Amino acid sequence: LILLLHGFPELAYSWRKVLVPIANAHQGYHVVAPDLRGFGRTTLTGISAQVKYEDTLSPYHILNIAEDVCSLVLALGYSSVAMLVGHDFGSPLAGHCVLAHPELFTSVVFMSAPFAGVSGGKSDKAKEQSTASSGSDITTALAALQPPRKHYTAYFSTPSANADMLGQGGKALYDFLGGYFYMKSGDWDGNDIHPLPSASSPSPSISELAMDLATLPEYYVMPLHESMPDVVARHARMDARVTWPRADEVAGGVYAAEYGRTGFQGGLNYYRSARSPPPPERIAQLRALAGRRVEVPAAFISGARDWGVYQTPGAVKKMREVVCGGAGGMQDEDFVLIEGAGHWVQQEAPEIVVRELVRFLGKV
Repeated sequence: LILLLHGFPELAYSWRKVLVPIANAHQGYHVVAPDLRGFGRTTLTGISAQVKYEDTLSPYHILNIAEDVCSLVLALGYSSVAMLVGHDFGSPLAGHCVLAHPELFTSVVFMSAPFAGVSGGKSDKAKEQSTASSGSDITTALAALQPPRKHYTAYFSTPSANADMLGQGGKALYDFLGGYFYMKSGDWDGNDIHPLPSASSPSPSISELAMDLATLPEYYVMPLHESMPDVVARHARMDARVTWPRADEVAGGVYAAEYGRTGFQGGLNYYRSARSPPPPERIAQLRALAGRRVEVPAAFISGARDWGVYQTPGAVKKMREVVCGGAGGMQDEDFVLIEGAGHWVQQEAPEIVVRELVRFLGKV
């Protein structure tokens, strides 16, 4: 079994270009890509069934989603997974799966988002104190810049983000998603990526970190008083290319139809949960996982024009040298940046992604 985990705002559909080629390359493997909890066809139909901001957040904690993944493996009749692949938010999800249930997974591939390990489970009070010394301080520092800014995960955690992004639905939703996908793709001129200076500092100050983050594209570090659709629309007015490329117009229709049906709140809850104190029942498990290394063979694949690689200073180094330091560490040939591709690497460069996944699978 090969299992592919999508990110946000994506779906199982995001793997459409690689599912069959991977299966064909390795006869005898089943390649499965589910819609994760809160996305696509895991949700009920009808506006009344959409996930709401006021709903309980704990079902969307990353360890709960990891249990979903493990339950899926068993429900499919398997006792192990030959290769677990996670893209975007699916990358830390894959990492949590491998650390929490090493007996189930033989190898892992992180895509676009480096996996920097599990932070220790803390009580609500300790988590709040930790957040105050990091996330909240960063939020304050970004807001104090001129012009003032905010981190996209902070925006995704607000009560208004879902309604903002849905807009009026229909063409407005289609256009927003098209602009968002384009701006994070390898085609957009703003994606000339490089490690941020603070990545080389063992303990950068909050102000240094804020200044670094402010150099990221506006889809990551946004103007303080704009929504994500505001950001996309402003860039679309300046550049007519900021929309779905002609070859992806059908795909755009699929994404717009699904998110128009389900809303974004299920996916947004992943970010809210990551920024919130963990559910009390998960604290002991998080403590047990904190500092644990990935002991199975691991690889990383991303577009060479994907800011996701470097948006978190120091994450690449920690992933390669510490978190994946077991089993000989992550080898150079298994850290792959694909030229010309951006954040949606399995959709932008599917042939190369398939080649790299098949190579890695054959090796391990």
